[in-house]
Amino acid sequence: MEKLKFADITKEDRNEFYRLMQMYARELDEHYDRNTEEEVLKNWTDTMLERQLDTTRPRYLKFGYMQSDVIGFFYGDMDKAEDEGFKKIGYGCILEFYVLPEYRRYGYGKEMFLHLQNMFRKAGVKMMYLTADQITGKPFWEALGFTSTGEICPDNQQEVYERTVSDQVRVFKTKRIKIISCFGKE
Repeated sequence: MEKLKFADITKEDRNEFYRLMQMYARELDEHYDRNTEEEVLKNWTDTMLERQLDTTRPRYLKFGYMQSDVIGFFYGDMDKAEDEGFKKIGYGCILEFYVLPEYRRYGYGKEMFLHLQNMFRKAGVKMMYLTADQITGKPFWEALGFTSTGEICPDNQQEVYERTVSDQVRVFKTKRIKIISCFGKE
C-alpha cells in the first residue's frame, strides 16, 4: 500500500470538496432512505470551510491523497463547553470521514484515521468519539477499536462510539500541492 499524504482543504478546494461531499451525502442518503437537498449540502460544505478559518481552536479538515489523486477527506474537532448540540467536552470528535469506494479495504481509511489521531494527540486530546451509520461506519470504526457507549446522538440519531487516543506515534507527509480532481478535472 502506498503511503498517503495529507493537505488542508481550503476555500480554493471548494469545488473538489463539494464533489466529494455530494458522493458522501448520496451514500449516507442511500443508507437512511432520504435525500439531502442541494442547498443543505452547499451550506454544510461552506460551514466546514468557514470554520477552518477560526484559528482559536484546532480543526482538522483534510484531503487524503496518493500522488495527486484525492481519495477521501476527514473533519475533526475538539469539543468545547461553548459548542452547541451534542458534545463531550475535551474529547476529539470525528465529525465527517469519507473514503472513495474504490479505495476502501486497502488500509487507506485506517491511515487517514491514524493521521487524524496524531493531530488529536498533539492537541492534548486523550479520548475521541464519533457517530457511525450502521452500514459502512459501524464495522469500520469497530475494527479500529471504537466501542459503542450506548448513547444515541440527538443530532443525527446514530450510535455514539468512543476510544482512547493511542500513544503510538505515526509519521505522515503533509504538504500543500495542487490537487487534481478524482473526476479528471483541475
